[in-house]
Amino acid sequence: MPHRRALSLARAQDGLISRRQALAAGMTAEAVRHAIRSGGPWQRVLPGVYATFNGPLGRLHRLRAALLYAGEEALITGPWACELHGLRYGPSVTDDVDVLVPWARGQRGHGFVRAVRTRRMPEGERWVDDQRLAALQGDGPPLDEVLDALAPSASPGVVPIAAAARAVVDTVVRWTHLPADWRPRCSRPDGCPACWHDPEHHRAIALRNTRALLCEAVQRRRTTVAALRAEVAAAPRRGGALARLAMRDIDAGCRSAPECELRDLVRTSRLLPEPRWNQPLPGHRGVHPDACWQHARLVVEVDSRSFHGFGDAPARTEERRARYAALGWRVLPVSPARLRGMPAAVLREIEAAYLAGFGDG
Repeated sequence: MPHRRALSLARAQDGLISRRQALAAGMTAEAVRHAIRSGGPWQRVLPGVYATFNGPLGRLHRLRAALLYAGEEALITGPWACELHGLRYGPSVTDDVDVLVPWARGQRGHGFVRAVRTRRMPEGERWVDDQRLAALQGDGPPLDEVLDALAPSASPGVVPIAAAARAVVDTVVRWTHLPADWRPRCSRPDGCPACWHDPEHHRAIALRNTRALLCEAVQRRRTTVAALRAEVAAAPRRGGALARLAMRDIDAGCRSAPECELRDLVRTSRLLPEPRWNQPLPGHRGVHPDACWQHARLVVEVDSRSFHGFGDAPARTEERRARYAALGWRVLPVSPARLRGMPAAVLREIEAAYLAGFGDG
């Protein structure tokens, strides 16, 4: 009977169980040792965390194991949480799993678990996998049903994760754990060829990636500007510089990394004032250009399907530009490649179009 209770509890946790839970379910320490013996029916995943099956672990098993190791209140954060929120511009996930844990607990990471201790433990959200969603439409147990009193919040296929704003900020401020293209400084002791030619090379790429991720979270409505601003403001000073730079662009109205880079370029001009970013075209609330100068009747749009628009088809782009023309606005399209490769030429074109707008008047 104790073994059945433990297996029933494990089913609520995607086949995983902690040593503490197994003992609370009535199993003896000897029975647990017997279950995880070499060739036994269970396998040890992390200290005090077991899978009640043999064979490889899927991503859901690894996430569940990390949460069981970290204890109650733990939340998945970092790159894994970004992916579970459906964000495409975060760093690629690896075997390592970041979990938020209360500071007072003193929890440390182990194996593939990286404990992120915090004095600002947030409320979590629930991610539900596709199989569980399908079960909910059939005869699966409701999400809020308590399946076992020993784990009252556990439900198969359901993982507690940090809200998107916290997840993206936790990701970018812990850049030492990220791939090289997310690090503002070269990780090689003697530098790399790119650094020898351009000392700011790594920082520029890391800032671009940081902007893309934070902008995407807002653009795709995974979070609000206010929530993201609060998380960036609370981020540690060390490691949070790029997030603060990106947040200034988002507060200005930018909603993609190339738009942020366009803003950088415009701010170098002695002629151009700050444009309106992603605000309704004056007098036409249904049109939201990337950047516009009202008095010059000039619109600048960043042509990038990967960073901006999220599936905006060429036909829709043509229709929008035809509408600008009908309303008497000049449209200047700019590609991210030209922004980065020919910034001086792009700036001259924008300034010339801006001056021409006053000449037309």
